[in-house]
Amino acid sequence: MQAAPAGAPGPGTAAAGRADCASPEARLRPGAQVRERNDLTPGQAAATERGLDRILTRLGLAGPGAPASPRAAKRLAAPINVPVYFHVLHDGASGNVSDAGIRRQITVLNDSYGGRNGGADADVTFRLQAIDRTDNAQWYADPERYERTYKPRLRKGGKNTLNLYSAYIGGDLLGWSTFPWKYRSEPEMDGVTIHYASMPGGSIEHFNKGFSATHEVGHWLGLYHTFQDGCGGMGDRVADTPAERDPTNGCPSGKDTCPAPGEDPVHNYMDYSYDTCMTSFTPGQATRVHKSWAAYRA
Repeated sequence: MQAAPAGAPGPGTAAAGRADCASPEARLRPGAQVRERNDLTPGQAAATERGLDRILTRLGLAGPGAPASPRAAKRLAAPINVPVYFHVLHDGASGNVSDAGIRRQITVLNDSYGGRNGGADADVTFRLQAIDRTDNAQWYADPERYERTYKPRLRKGGKNTLNLYSAYIGGDLLGWSTFPWKYRSEPEMDGVTIHYASMPGGSIEHFNKGFSATHEVGHWLGLYHTFQDGCGGMGDRVADTPAERDPTNGCPSGKDTCPAPGEDPVHNYMDYSYDTCMTSFTPGQATRVHKSWAAYRA
């Protein structure tokens, strides 16, 4: 377990993972011994994909190769513009991140999804709409426990709106997200929660460049981990991310955990590498983001 940031509440035990798609996904600090809140089994991922394929087929976007019609192709290629409402949960001065820090986090998201750190330009732009602050010691110190209290009260916008919450997260979690296909059943729970100290310049060593938000927003946009399904099954459903058995710890060279061609994608935002190691999405991930957007958030 990585040490808690100085001045924050003491380390806690992360909630036990629930193996159902209704639970948010969570990014774990490497070495964590707890299960993720939404670590999809191959069967759960397969069921999710069947639902996605049905919607994409209806839209003319499913299957290999080009979309079925020029109109569908134009829809898939359209830039994605995401309005963002940022909700700061804090306890007095603790966790009360500055407006400047929030703007830096939005810049990190735009750089990540715009390909400016390397890799593919996913053509996704994030625009900060407003910031609100809630001084509530309980919500701040235990955002998992009180998630069903603060989200319905604070959340704004519709299915295309990113609600980003910052708080102190105990245990080994750096953040969690909801997947886009859960919006219809629980719209008030939609959004991303991050550890405030993972934001750019934060106090969590190796995880303070703001890429925890990049990673979690990837799930909000429909991406799986690069290590989904391990070496078998269908993986993360993206052909240009090599199969990966285990999440990455640190920034190793030559990590290759599966017999399939290609070394593990340790520099991909959807792995668990150090922030200093993360640089990119792939073109296939960008395409999947646009398909998921068309299916669930457009």
